[in-house]
Amino acid sequence: MTNERFDFGGSRLFENFPWILGMVFFIASMGLFFYFKSPYIQILALPLLLLSANFFMGTYVTRNFSKTDNMTLPFVDLFSSDEDLILDAGCGSGRATIELSKVWNKGQIVALDLFESGEDIASRNLLEENLKIARITERVQVVTGDVLNLEFDDSTFDTAVSVLLLNNLGKAKLTGLKELYRVLKPGGKILIIVPTFNLQTFAVMSFLTLILTTSNEWRSLFQQAGFSLLDEGNINFGRFFLLQK
Repeated sequence: MTNERFDFGGSRLFENFPWILGMVFFIASMGLFFYFKSPYIQILALPLLLLSANFFMGTYVTRNFSKTDNMTLPFVDLFSSDEDLILDAGCGSGRATIELSKVWNKGQIVALDLFESGEDIASRNLLEENLKIARITERVQVVTGDVLNLEFDDSTFDTAVSVLLLNNLGKAKLTGLKELYRVLKPGGKILIIVPTFNLQTFAVMSFLTLILTTSNEWRSLFQQAGFSLLDEGNINFGRFFLLQK
């Protein structure tokens, strides 16, 4: 590693978004309490104040998560050999790719994302720069692709990782899972991390956590795609699932 710092893009907004929301709700609560004289209106300040405290706590969570050293991945029993070919599906600007390289210093990684235009292209530029800083350019092949239609042969990869991608696929989650299942070799494992309801996600998203796909719903999708569930647990402000084909 060098003294250069990784840049994963958009981190300042991500870190400070809960703080901004917290300030909005705090100002609104104070306005309700001091501007209106009716106690029936003033009492509405209390839930707004609680939401404000909620989002201020969320700021601590997002700032802590944005630190590279806190991107911990549960790689126990993930790899089958030192020569695994691994797919990082939805690599973005490379946070998970770099963490992979720290615990698995052999073999090759295919870092895949859409990289179509605008922010996606900027994300690819950040990815390539981050790979240079991490000195793993030779080990990582950057590929433009769609997890809903992967342009790889069946049973290509020994292992796969997908961090905070599948939750963005809406009703196409099962399609993405089936594609990941297809490109894994028999017996291959995949680590999936998605946001689910826990104290950390609630601190960041508050009542919006109610719209997240539940752990039970994820387990059902994994089963429908053909995967066996080996392990699961809380991580960062989401949940990890270790699956096997």
